[in-house]
Amino acid sequence: MHQYITFDLDETLMQNPFSKWVFPEIDRLVAPHLELKDGILPEIKKEHRKRLEQAQDAAAYDWDDILKQILVEKNIPITIDIAEIVQKHAVDPKVYLLENDALTVLEELKSRGYLLGVVTNGFYKYQVPVMETIQLVTYIDKIITPCNTGYCKPEIKMADRLLEEGEIIAHVGDRLDHDVYFANQLGALSILIDHQMPEAVRRISPDRRVEQKDYLKTVFQQKKYGELVPEENYLPKVVIYSIRELLDIELTNPS
Repeated sequence: MHQYITFDLDETLMQNPFSKWVFPEIDRLVAPHLELKDGILPEIKKEHRKRLEQAQDAAAYDWDDILKQILVEKNIPITIDIAEIVQKHAVDPKVYLLENDALTVLEELKSRGYLLGVVTNGFYKYQVPVMETIQLVTYIDKIITPCNTGYCKPEIKMADRLLEEGEIIAHVGDRLDHDVYFANQLGALSILIDHQMPEAVRRISPDRRVEQKDYLKTVFQQKKYGELVPEENYLPKVVIYSIRELLDIELTNPS
């Protein structure tokens, strides 16, 4: 049976162009037609949250559809293709790997017999152009997105197609509510990556960092997770600051 290590993308392996390039361009295109103090982004986020609350999982991450709906509701007679804008800005140095040697690490994991997957809440049409630019797509065996499953993390049904081919032994991501919960529910090794980990915590072994309560409290506060702290399902089994550390840990779930 194939053994997969799966990864989140944004803030885990790569930087996408949305915050600095895509959304500002959308704001500029809409501005002549609509006066909004904070631009169109708050409206986009509001509709995103609404769709999540209504369990429209895949639709909540279809930014093109969300924007199209807002433009219709506000009678703005323009058409904007976000996927095209992403493609335009998916160039160096606007998009990049968060670690310079990330591809070397992925290549080493593959040499050890693992298959590598991506489980992301970003639509395929937004993520793959970035992955191609930074050459990440070459190392990934399977890309799982809401648009090809109908689900988003942390719903474990998102992994069904991948599990038909093998097992997920570990999942790496930067969010406790999406990635860690997803992995724990699957019974995979949940690995939280924190690129901003303090030096003092880095000196502690990855499987013991979760015992650092003050550090974890800071992690929760940074992401504004609210009341997730006491819940075991949201606690990672391993915490790393670099994917290089994946080469030195046991990639199985001790529980």
